[in-house]
Amino acid sequence: MQQVRKKSKELDHYLKSVISAVPKKLDNFIEGSDKTMTYYTGNWATDVLNNFTEKQSEKIFKTMSKYMDNNGLQFFQKKNKNIEIGTWSEYGENEPESISSYDYIVIRRANG
Repeated sequence: MQQVRKKSKELDHYLKSVISAVPKKLDNFIEGSDKTMTYYTGNWATDVLNNFTEKQSEKIFKTMSKYMDNNGLQFFQKKNKNIEIGTWSEYGENEPESISSYDYIVIRRANG
């Protein structure tokens, strides 16, 4: 009998560990006194979906929604300058590619 292997995703294990650490970073922010914090840089939804199973992704998004429902916090995205790559390499001319990313920022709301 031939075994059928499910197609697996290309995983970035470093990125996976960074994403998995976000809730802990937010907990530390909530417990601390800083007024603002960048908790992630990249493309959050795309990075989560590309590096976790559908079920794991849903769990991560559900966890994040609990933080976003916290009235003491505000969440923002700031678009970073695009990174241009691939115009030349030792192997010759490549198609230019533009990589975009965002800073994901949490701010403590002012009381009042």
